[in-house]
This record gives sequence, C-alpha cells and structure tokens, in this order.
Amino acid sequence: NTGGMGAYSPAPVVDEAVHQRIMEQVILPTVAGMAAEGNDYTGFLYAGLMIDADGQPRVIEYNCRFGDPETQPIMMRLQSDLVSLCNSALDGTLDQVEAQWDERCAIGVVLAAGGYPGDYAKGMPIHGLDAAESDTIKVFHAGTARAGDEIVTSGGRVLCVTALGADIASAQQACYQAADKISWDGMTLRRDIGWRAIARYS
Repeated sequence: NTGGMGAYSPAPVVDEAVHQRIMEQVILPTVAGMAAEGNDYTGFLYAGLMIDADGQPRVIEYNCRFGDPETQPIMMRLQSDLVSLCNSALDGTLDQVEAQWDERCAIGVVLAAGGYPGDYAKGMPIHGLDAAESDTIKVFHAGTARAGDEIVTSGGRVLCVTALGADIASAQQACYQAADKISWDGMTLRRDIGWRAIARYS
C-alpha cells in the first residue's frame, strides 16, 4: 500500500466533542500509562486515528515523530516558532505556552513517481518548482535529490504541494493549480484530496 497521499487541516470531523473524546480516551491515558511504567516521554507523539460513525476514535498506530504528509498542512498554519515550542517541551514549560495558528485552512497533495508503491524510476528531472510556490503555497521535498543544476526524483513520494485558503475548497483549488505547474516523466497524484472535508462543510 502507499504512504499518505494527502492531508488537510483542520479536520472538520474533529469537532470540540470529538477532540475532548480523543484527549480523554486516547492521548491522556497513553501518556499516563507510559509514566506509570517509568517511561516519562518528551517529544512528538503522533496518534493515527480513525473516527467512526459515532464519533469514537479508533487507534491505528502511534509514532514518536510527525506524520507525513499530515505535518505539512499543519506547518503551513503554525504561526508560532516551532523551535521555541520544542525548547519549551524540553524545559518542561510547554503547558505555559499557547501555540498561535493561522485561521485559514491548509491542504497538501503528494506528487508521486509513476509506479509507486511498486517499482518506479528515479532520476527524473523535475520542472516547475519555482513557478508553483507563492506566499500561500509551499512545496515540501521528500524523494528528491540534486543532480548538477537540476532537482530530480529519488523516491516514491517525491513532493508535497501545500496551500492555504479561506476554506478547504479554496485551499484545494490553489493546491491543485500549483501542483499542475510541476511535472516530470511519470508524475502521478490523487485528485480527490479534501473531498470529505468539503462535503462536510457543504
């Protein structure tokens, strides 16, 4: 199976009640359980969740890192300094800091090598990177490498084009317009990232 092929923030399925449920049923018991076993933890804890039809969180996985590509839209919205937040966590003062967020929505779409997740070619020159970026659009690199003066593909998930917008629909439109400025031989992407969020808002 593939890795993540897109993500958006915020997720409308996580309303205040669902957020509270996640904290009470998943996050806080997990942290308390680690501490009870003598494993105090400082760092990133990424819980991969599915929210069922009743709004109940179901844990798929845990990672002690950021999620990919979930992080890219979150970073687009984060206005606070990430290093300062990390330092506060290390100092044990993170509970005294409130992160500042852009109220706009963000969406990220992964551009992948043809054939991914199976066999795929590497070393394909990538075109249009500069044309795709703007104040509200960022292209995050993953499976890329430098070959002389060119940026070429070097992995299955190559880039994540991420855009801000007033709502998910406008962020999605801007994201795909930017993605369409980028090309390489065999490039592929999903065209349905964000449709569930747009349907929920409609």
